Amino acid sequence: MITFIFVFLAIGLVSLVASLASRLISPKIWGPAGVTLMAMTVAALGAASLRSTSAIATFNHPVFGSLSILCDPLAAWFMLIVGVLFAIGAVYGAAYLSHYKATTRQLALHWLSFLVTLAGLGILLTTDNLIVFLLGWEFMAIGSFFAVIFEYDHPPVVKAGLNYFIQSHIAVLLITIVFAWSISATGSTSFDGLRNFFSSSSTATQIVAMALLIAGFGFKAGFVPFHSWLPLAHPAAPSHISALMSGVIVKAGIYGIIRFGSMLSGAEAQLPIGVAILVVGIVSGLYGILNAAEHRDFKRMLAYCTIENVGIIAMGIGVGFLGLAQESVVLTVLGFGGALFHTLNHAIFKALLFFGAGNVYVRLHTRNMEELGGLGRQMPRTSLIFLVGSLAIGGLPPLGGFVSELLIYDGFLNGLGSGSLAVSVLMAIAGCSLAVIGGVSMLAFTKTYGVIFLGSPRKPHIHEPEEVKPAMLWPAYALLAIMAVVLLLPSQIVAHLFSVSLLTFGIHANGTDTVALNNVVSLTGTVGYAMTALIILILIFSAIRRAAGMSLPSTSGDTWGCGYKRPIEGIQYTSKSFAKTLLDMCRTFLPTTERFAPITTEEIFPKNRAHISADKDLIDDKLVTPGTTALQTGLKRFQFVQNGMLQRYIVYGLAYVAILVAIVIIFN
Repeated sequence: MITFIFVFLAIGLVSLVASLASRLISPKIWGPAGVTLMAMTVAALGAASLRSTSAIATFNHPVFGSLSILCDPLAAWFMLIVGVLFAIGAVYGAAYLSHYKATTRQLALHWLSFLVTLAGLGILLTTDNLIVFLLGWEFMAIGSFFAVIFEYDHPPVVKAGLNYFIQSHIAVLLITIVFAWSISATGSTSFDGLRNFFSSSSTATQIVAMALLIAGFGFKAGFVPFHSWLPLAHPAAPSHISALMSGVIVKAGIYGIIRFGSMLSGAEAQLPIGVAILVVGIVSGLYGILNAAEHRDFKRMLAYCTIENVGIIAMGIGVGFLGLAQESVVLTVLGFGGALFHTLNHAIFKALLFFGAGNVYVRLHTRNMEELGGLGRQMPRTSLIFLVGSLAIGGLPPLGGFVSELLIYDGFLNGLGSGSLAVSVLMAIAGCSLAVIGGVSMLAFTKTYGVIFLGSPRKPHIHEPEEVKPAMLWPAYALLAIMAVVLLLPSQIVAHLFSVSLLTFGIHANGTDTVALNNVVSLTGTVGYAMTALIILILIFSAIRRAAGMSLPSTSGDTWGCGYKRPIEGIQYTSKSFAKTLLDMCRTFLPTTERFAPITTEEIFPKNRAHISADKDLIDDKLVTPGTTALQTGLKRFQFVQNGMLQRYIVYGLAYVAILVAIVIIFN
């Protein structure tokens, strides 16, 4: 443990010194190397601590008091995900940034912010001190802000970064309120102090405190309606940062909810919290995937897909809390186990998709799907990477995302027969919602993949697209290898996550519960073997078909096109037209501004027309933007205070001192 601390600090210190001496050591060298080494250190500690049950080391500090390095199975699981994804992201980022004409200072700032973000995540995942947790959270927020605004000479990028930064600190404020409340009540800054605060408080107090924590962590996780920073920050950030924000950083919010939710005491508090999180998950999942189906910016589309998937994770967490309230071990373990498994799967799939999106952006410098098409021929490896990610994130067999969603479905089915009628109805609604989410997800990714990689180019480009260099493909291959491991070992992973859930919430399974959980583990193993066999069969038949085809003569000709031998590119399906039927059904929730003059029956020879449309986010359009405008209007009324007159500023200072003196006299 001490070795880990010294290695972690040494890597950070060396990287910091190197960043200050960037003229001697290029940030292209120390940046990726420092991040990779630190990330692998975090991953190694996580892997070594997967089966630990308590804090490993405790120190006494004159300010913070007792500090423990916490590496229980829950923290270890998230540390393993964070470490592996950051290491792979650093390798991809080094290759991705080589296409930018960035200055040494710009690169140094970017890699330093990368290190600060990773350090913040490492701190908040390994501490059991509330103040240190907030310190790590702040490091993560500040570091990721500077990572997002890599292209800080573009005003929209800075605007998106500031939006993210402000919302991150709203989250910090909400979390700090609860932590300060606990510290003032118990006098302890440790996690045990917060646990005692919950156990000694009334049900109403617990619900209010946990609601504030859910809102605070919900901003980071991207729950609706706290999600508005995600569709802005992801397109603005470099693709490797988008991959880590979506795959890893938003999971800090998931970790916070599970970690501090495990401290709730009593079914009276756990039941409403479980219902609330389950409802938030349903809304986030449906809202996110419907918006993903609508948008034409493929990075923004992936951002909304993140909102959908954190919604699925929230559904699992909600099921887990309802299981706690009903004292159902099976329901609790299925919910939290499924949420933790989907946390891993989503991190892998989303990083894979953002790497594919980054490859496309590097070659064509556009995120608009309507300007793309036919890239499967010019970029076959990137096309395959994006195809596998699209199939996996839809939760379809034979890929690993199916297993994590299967656990959550199983939780819904188990919840139908337990608890009250209202809970059973909610479980049925959640199961139906997850099915709808899966269907719309396939529509959204079929649209995205088809428009970008199939068909013909919709617009001529300055440079002929070609496959990216191997340095940008190997990180994606590493993710595919991890997906293969997950596919081969689902039962082992599920069994471990069931143990994590039991240890985190301090519950014990009796004989009947153990049999039921073992049956689930056995089922996932069978599913894993079946999916592996299916993939092998597909590969075998593909190889046979290819070998047979090579020995036969082949001819080619134009495809029959209803009399049009060479149809123009403009008559292909667009991103918007592909999903139009669904979007029209859900137009109430998907507002769009359109400018278009429809063709009338009197026009025998219609004139040329232009169709302009802009997609909007309902929450941002109806809630966030009006609220921000009202706040700006209100603050402008106080502009008279900043009037540029030195005499008045002196008066302000004297008045402030006088007020402080008066307060001291009154309270003494």
